[in-house]
Amino acid sequence: MNFAWQIYRWLARAFPHEFKLTYGTEVMLLGEDIVGEIAKRHGTAGLIRLIADIAIRLPLEYLSEMRGDMRYALRGLIKSPGFALVGIISMGLGIGLTTMVYSSKWQVISRELPAAANAKKLVMPEKPVSYYYVQQYRDQRSLFVGVAAFQTGIPFNLTFQGDVKAKPDRVFGQLVSADYFSVLGVQPQLGRVLSPELDKPGDGPVVVISDRFWRNRLNSSPDAVGQTLRLNGQPTTIVGITPKNFNGALSMNPAELFVPITAPAALAPELASDVLHQRNARDFLAMMCLAPGVTMESAEAALDAITRQLDEQDPSAPIRADKSRRVTLLSAGTMVPLPRNLKPVVLGFFVVLMGLIMTIACMNLANMLLARGANRRKELGIRLAVGASRFRLVRQMMSEGILLSMLGGIAGFALAYCLAVLNSQFTLPTAVPIESNFTPDWHAAIFVFALAIVCGVGFSLAPALRATQADLTPALKEGSALQLPGYGRFGVRNLLMVTQVAGSLMLLLITGFLVMGISKESSVQTKLDPHTMYLLSIDPVRDGYSPEKAQALFERLPQQLKSAGPVRNVALAAQAPFSIEDEDGAIPLTAEDSRVQLSALEDTVGAGYFAVLSEPMLAGREFVEQDQRSQADGSKILPVVMNATAARGFFGAGNVVGKRVRDNKQSYEVVGVVRDLKNGIGISQSVIYLPLTPRNFARPPADGMTIMAQSDAGMDALSSIRREIADIDPKLTIFNVRTLSEYLNLSRASERFAVKTYGGIGLFGLVLAAIGLAGVTAYAVAQRRKEIGIRMALGARKGQVLLLVLREGAALVGVGTVLGFLGAFALAKMLSAMTNVFVNSLTVGTDDPRLLVGAPLLLAAVAMLACYVPARRSAQIDPMKTLREG
Repeated sequence: MNFAWQIYRWLARAFPHEFKLTYGTEVMLLGEDIVGEIAKRHGTAGLIRLIADIAIRLPLEYLSEMRGDMRYALRGLIKSPGFALVGIISMGLGIGLTTMVYSSKWQVISRELPAAANAKKLVMPEKPVSYYYVQQYRDQRSLFVGVAAFQTGIPFNLTFQGDVKAKPDRVFGQLVSADYFSVLGVQPQLGRVLSPELDKPGDGPVVVISDRFWRNRLNSSPDAVGQTLRLNGQPTTIVGITPKNFNGALSMNPAELFVPITAPAALAPELASDVLHQRNARDFLAMMCLAPGVTMESAEAALDAITRQLDEQDPSAPIRADKSRRVTLLSAGTMVPLPRNLKPVVLGFFVVLMGLIMTIACMNLANMLLARGANRRKELGIRLAVGASRFRLVRQMMSEGILLSMLGGIAGFALAYCLAVLNSQFTLPTAVPIESNFTPDWHAAIFVFALAIVCGVGFSLAPALRATQADLTPALKEGSALQLPGYGRFGVRNLLMVTQVAGSLMLLLITGFLVMGISKESSVQTKLDPHTMYLLSIDPVRDGYSPEKAQALFERLPQQLKSAGPVRNVALAAQAPFSIEDEDGAIPLTAEDSRVQLSALEDTVGAGYFAVLSEPMLAGREFVEQDQRSQADGSKILPVVMNATAARGFFGAGNVVGKRVRDNKQSYEVVGVVRDLKNGIGISQSVIYLPLTPRNFARPPADGMTIMAQSDAGMDALSSIRREIADIDPKLTIFNVRTLSEYLNLSRASERFAVKTYGGIGLFGLVLAAIGLAGVTAYAVAQRRKEIGIRMALGARKGQVLLLVLREGAALVGVGTVLGFLGAFALAKMLSAMTNVFVNSLTVGTDDPRLLVGAPLLLAAVAMLACYVPARRSAQIDPMKTLREG
């Protein structure tokens, strides 16, 4: 019973101050009487019920008090609309930008694949392998529960049964082994998924469709399972529908269709030439589910040894003397698999980015609350004098900060949602669609709520504690200036303000570097008028052509199109010119004489490609029709053209024509050199150009074969090309029709959006710095009100008082500018070292004197203007009134 009484007494003392003032004595007296009585009547069970009742009542009382505090805080914000609006805007901008980073970056690399039960246990090798290797990996039962093979980004020409004459839609999916869904742990929402027992070679073609396909193309029809689609002209039966939000593994390239690798080659040309039984056809990605108790590190070591042994047993594989690791496993349970050593770095970068944005916003909130607390000095003194506890006042002032932060969170979530919707409108012209819909969901809403609470509590506690640390007598006499302990030139408040100015200038400069650099670098200079170049794509294999028939078509197509009156020149390519390619797709090559090893992107182009682009050769020649008849099977040396960067990297400044390089499949002889052609977003990369070969004609890439036609006849040229292709075969589907100018504009759409976003972030830093400085200056004026009154009574002029107040703001701006300038250059160096994406943009931006001089001057001008408003108010102080208050 004594123990129960001690708990009762401790809980009674923990109730809010207001509750104890009203009921505290009664609760304690009543407790002395009832604890013993309940123990006698009901025993231990009764005591437990009593303690539980009080324990439940305790948080309810605090919630009731908090509700009252929130109502009071709301009334206070309504009475100070300017303060409330500025606080909500500053916190909304900070939380909105942070939420945007969280939704579009953090979740992409950290959130598990939706509906995949085995997401935590999924791993995959970094590089593709042949299907034979996948079969050998499946035998490692001690390492893996299952191993699936798949190809992603596979295009299909889609028509619905009964719409034979309709123009096919081009949709993208995956080719998957029958155990793909069981390895991922994905169950269907309707029908069934693929399985090794039901889906075997020779069976009728089947397909599993995604929930997105079902909703968007079949209107969520309950009878979808069992319907027949025509994929690449072949009838295919729908057997199942995946769960909502599941778009396949590696879902940054969302898949709408899942076709088994047992399908015929007529349905999936990627399966032609008996690719499943070719040991050296490294066309498949492997997805593995780790066995219980197996770590990624041990699986990687074992898989590396197995792969090394399989490589040595392959007579067609080149002999490798290096002892480096041949298999690197990635955690594959997220949208974008990242290497283990890179993932913490990327996550850390986003944490720093989000932290910097929120720190600037929260320091601004803290400074505003400090200034507001100084102006409420007399109110706080009176409330302390009549018996209010300091804890009660602190809690009430913190409620105001929390409410302000939560309202900013609501505004920030709305801002993040709008930015996400805008961002989804910009799609890069890539061969395979990239997921661009990162609209904030309930995960982001929880993130915003937690962030708003943490920021509200964390950055309103210190101002509340400082504002309530006051002697009552001076507080009641002076009525304004709250003399806080520790005030000085290098106090915490000034240190926070210097940090905010420095951070704001860092944001302004870094975003300025990117804006200026991207604006200059993203401009692609062509030697011809891009409005006179027309791009269109065809994919005859997926229109039902045999590989031989497709090859014959492409061999005669350029000459036939040239015969069309308005067309001056024609070339073919496996990708559009100036296409955007990921550097991760670069192929390692070795110069055969110097043994220099470099990675370069490989673009496949046809005869006359550079002539159509009006690009002169710097050395040697470009491809001719004879080069297109070469067989890319490793038996012969293929000709290649290098850009200037690749040529210098492999062979230095000398003559490179006639020299050779080799990748892991083929040897090449350099026949020409061309200048660097920037891609659609203005980045120069090392590129080697390979000739189109019969294999490319038989298996066009995911985006089809691109036809480049040059003409001065305007849209009449497109009509002529369409008529010519229709004369050849009216069933051929033409897609991706646009001018080169439209293609480049589409390529740069995301860059333009990035420029606006970075500009907005820079403006955000500038505005917050101005708000913070205005708040700090107002706070300083409130603190020094009596001093200013004395100075004016002794004869100080208004101009001298104005200069006195501005001097402190100028000092803060000056110190913050120097630190921000140095920090911006340090951060630019770090960004350049971490990724090549920003190297060119940052290099151009950091060399621009307009930005280096203009950004600090702009910040200083805005900051001094922000300081001027409260400083001017200080010059209006009535010295007699101020002295009477003292």
